[in-house]
Amino acid sequence: MDKKMTVNQQGQAKVERKWWALGAVCFGLFMALLDVTIVNVALPAIQADLHTNFSSLEWVISAYTLVFAVALVTVSRLGDIFGRKTLFILGLSVFTIGSLLCALSSDITIAGLSHIATLNISRGIQGLGASAMMPLSLAIISATFQGKQRGMAIGIWGGISGLATAIGPLVGGILVDKINWQSIFYLNVPIGVIGVLLSLWAISQSKDESAGKKVDVFGLLTFTIFMFCLVFGLIKVNDANLSWSSPEILGLWAVGAVAIIVFIIGELKLKNPMVDPRLFKTPSFTGAAVAAFCLSAGMYALLFYLSLYFQNFLGFDALETGLRFITFSALSFLMGPIAGALMGKANPKWLIVIALILMAIGVWLMSGVSPTDQAADWIALLPGFIIAGIGNGLINPPISNLAIGTVEPRRAGMASGVNNVARQIGIAFGTAFFGAVLANHYTTLITDKINALQASQLTSKVKESMINGIGQAGPIAGSTGLTGSGDGNAFQNNPLFPTIKEIARSSFVEGTSDIIKIAAVILAIGAVSCLFLIRNKDMKH
Repeated sequence: MDKKMTVNQQGQAKVERKWWALGAVCFGLFMALLDVTIVNVALPAIQADLHTNFSSLEWVISAYTLVFAVALVTVSRLGDIFGRKTLFILGLSVFTIGSLLCALSSDITIAGLSHIATLNISRGIQGLGASAMMPLSLAIISATFQGKQRGMAIGIWGGISGLATAIGPLVGGILVDKINWQSIFYLNVPIGVIGVLLSLWAISQSKDESAGKKVDVFGLLTFTIFMFCLVFGLIKVNDANLSWSSPEILGLWAVGAVAIIVFIIGELKLKNPMVDPRLFKTPSFTGAAVAAFCLSAGMYALLFYLSLYFQNFLGFDALETGLRFITFSALSFLMGPIAGALMGKANPKWLIVIALILMAIGVWLMSGVSPTDQAADWIALLPGFIIAGIGNGLINPPISNLAIGTVEPRRAGMASGVNNVARQIGIAFGTAFFGAVLANHYTTLITDKINALQASQLTSKVKESMINGIGQAGPIAGSTGLTGSGDGNAFQNNPLFPTIKEIARSSFVEGTSDIIKIAAVILAIGAVSCLFLIRNKDMKH
């Protein structure tokens, strides 16, 4: 009898421990996703403290998401080979170290580089750690839970995903306003330590026993070249002396195009590829990747620019900005568990399609921002936040479940990795693409408005000088009315400064309205694509 009780107690302890394992992976997931959006409201403070330009500021986001996306599938594969628990804990440790370096970047430098360069390198280290945490968390859940419990666990995972990405602006706003921007990174250090200790105790080791022991260096190298050339080219378009048709930009994209073609051909021939392109022969798997990309490009990348609008144009501080995202955050969190509960009852196709449609409508409603807006006019964005928040909460669980449910269980790590690569490519692409479009529209609008000015002292040469000066100051300087440090200072003593200031501010807002509409179109394209791609018969488990 004692022996029977002991066996029962051991079984009960095992059941309880797997829920602690869920808590441990959610620690890592929360940190990885929180840092995608928490930085957004801190960017104006970082810019003022480190005296950086628009392109360098974009890299604070892109360095993280770029390394995250590039390393993610390889690290997932390493987890399949050497143990998911081992790689998850290693990733969590690297992320924690990267967070500490980010926090210290305003006081120290790496190899004599500038403080902003040190911050961006540290963000890359964070991204490397996060590349293990997010995909392996889902693979660990898939290996730990079965049946209805797995659906419940993925629902909780999805709820945490929605909460982390949505609550980032609020948490960031509180920390930046009450302490400093460095605190958003210091926060990760104690959480990371707790996460490592909990993971060591609660998570059981799992791996793909059929996986080869070789790492796909070819795939890693060619995919890295593709991602870097794509994102770096989009960011370089922001340079005042470059354009979409500049040989440097076209050259980068040409190298990237060749790299992705070589990557696909090579991966098809390898026995143990980093990514098996044949996964995309399953339409539903492709649909999940498209949904993940469009979600990140159309929604999460947009948060950066909405934060600039709130802080630099409307004049809110970081905390006030975060509070104005609270409706979006709360609904995203509340709808996550509901979406998880619906997965066993509702067709995942319709959950994803409806969620993307809601988000497209919500984002489009935000495009009514105007150069005449005052602080109180932010309320006009509230209906968009409500609708988009509901969609954001609904979408994460079904996307993740679809990605791993359309492949054999042994390939869950690869499938999860590919889906999360799509997410990170979406954020990196969206941030850089919107920045390029905003910079281009901003310059075009400034040119038209300056040339339309009528004054005796405004010769063609003077107008050209003004256009060049305002353009080089960049959209961020324009959003503040060319106040503060940077090239905008050159206009402070110009008798036409009030007019110049208004031109810069209105051009920023009109450009922001344009990129919000583009974001809504991206989400709508995702909805239509998923409508045709996702099929019930593709689900394997």
